[in-house]
Amino acid sequence: MRPGLASWVATSIVAASTAQAQRWDDATAATIGDTGEWTNKVEVADLDGDGWVDLLFANGGDYDAAGAPEPQRVFRNLGNWAQPGPHFAEITSNVFGPGAVRLARVIKVGDLDGDGDLDIFVGGAHGTASGLFLRRTGGGYDDVSATNLPAGPVALGDVELGDIDGDGDLDLAAVDWGGPPQTSQGPVRLWLNDGLARFTAAPADRTPAATIGWSWDLELVDVDDDADLDLLVSCKRCTGGRLWRNDGSGRFTDASAGLPQRGNNYDYEAMDIDGDGDLDLVTVNDGPTLRETVLLGDGAGRFEDHTAELLTGAANPADADDNVIAFVDVDSDRDADLIVGSLSDPDRLLRNDGAAGFTLVPGALPLATPGTLGLALADLDRDGRVDVVQGQGENALPDVVQRAAATNLPDTAVPVIKVLRPATRADRRVIARIHDRRSPSRPHDWRRVVVEIAGPGTRPAIPMRWIGEYLWVATVPDEAAVVYRVCATDVAGNPFCARDEALDPPVDAGSDAAIDPTTPGGGCCAVGGDGRGAALPTLAVMVALVGGRRRRARRPR
Repeated sequence: MRPGLASWVATSIVAASTAQAQRWDDATAATIGDTGEWTNKVEVADLDGDGWVDLLFANGGDYDAAGAPEPQRVFRNLGNWAQPGPHFAEITSNVFGPGAVRLARVIKVGDLDGDGDLDIFVGGAHGTASGLFLRRTGGGYDDVSATNLPAGPVALGDVELGDIDGDGDLDLAAVDWGGPPQTSQGPVRLWLNDGLARFTAAPADRTPAATIGWSWDLELVDVDDDADLDLLVSCKRCTGGRLWRNDGSGRFTDASAGLPQRGNNYDYEAMDIDGDGDLDLVTVNDGPTLRETVLLGDGAGRFEDHTAELLTGAANPADADDNVIAFVDVDSDRDADLIVGSLSDPDRLLRNDGAAGFTLVPGALPLATPGTLGLALADLDRDGRVDVVQGQGENALPDVVQRAAATNLPDTAVPVIKVLRPATRADRRVIARIHDRRSPSRPHDWRRVVVEIAGPGTRPAIPMRWIGEYLWVATVPDEAAVVYRVCATDVAGNPFCARDEALDPPVDAGSDAAIDPTTPGGGCCAVGGDGRGAALPTLAVMVALVGGRRRRARRPR
């Protein structure tokens, strides 16, 4: 166990004195009850397609060596939030079989075999095998681990799903510790999907010949806006993280020079922080005295450090043993706020105040969570507010579910849509980045993501598929004079559409005009890919002025 748990107690007393700022209430007893495993990462997904988000916990310790194998816990959301709890029922045995235990640091959910329902991947840790469980039509799961995954033990620190090679199915990218992480180096693994959830290891020449010294986080992120998924890999025992750019076919080249190089990085989290349309990054523990770092992106795969302007003071304390971060627009002001999961300090909410950067909201997360290794956000009770799930590790600590309090206003902000690849006659795929200022983004966060085809009367809608990060894809019909637009409605019911695009000729990939979501059938009324519609000062512009360098200002509105 890492040091720092004792100092959390003293800090939590201070936080308790600011209970008036509390944004979430303890709902653990009425949801998952008393758990006691060493939990690493947490996953949320609507496993059974009933519209209610379920919970999955990856379990098994210890910190840098194998501990006791434990059950991976799965809880089904009962949807009975108008009644007293319990609101979840444990279905672990139904998914993995009675008494099943393993060592795992990560669990991921996605439609891996293309049949329309969700499957489960469990990453093997500390030299054990991974698991793959395919959902059967009508319910239940088949364990296909022995036949559908590359053979052999692994020590996976993290895994992400995404269409790495552009063939339309979800592949797996994983980072392997290689052995005891204090002394070992491990590879980044690409397991490519044949469309039926049969995975094979990609040839070695698909990635740079480099190993990683103890990675806790891997991200598939389109850093250069070319509509494919690049790789970001954190590294604790390195001089810096890795950034590998994808050529669109799943072949990666080293572009780490575009990333400030610092060791002891636990996490990368991508979001458009400054509203300029490009993805930025917040990292964990790799700044001076173990602080977080804010890196603003230029949309071409290069990042610059702007921590000194945007993340200072109580929002970024020295020597905090932080582990994980996630974005959420907690106040519906169309800026992405930040939740930090910590081991030594209370978990904390950082409000994005535009040009002023991030500021601490004291006491927003007041519960005792001294072992947060996993963090997941979802609207569990469908009240329009985002709830928080915290996986507790580094000890057999109980996991925590916090339900959004009335101090968190319901989500009223429209989604962000940026068309990265318009459809053409040669390639009729349209790929768009769509998010709700929350990370990660998954299909259950959306009521509707479609391409609407222009025509008389109602526009026909083509569903889009999630392919990783915030990216969605659909194929438009090859008809004469096709005009289309990308539209999304988030889980809270807020709709937004990008501007009309013509199939022939193609238009600028940085399309940023919007269709008024309040006007049936369209009607252009706003400019700006996030639908804010108000000419407010922007963080991007302020940073450019303060930093004395030229940055692209936010698009006009």
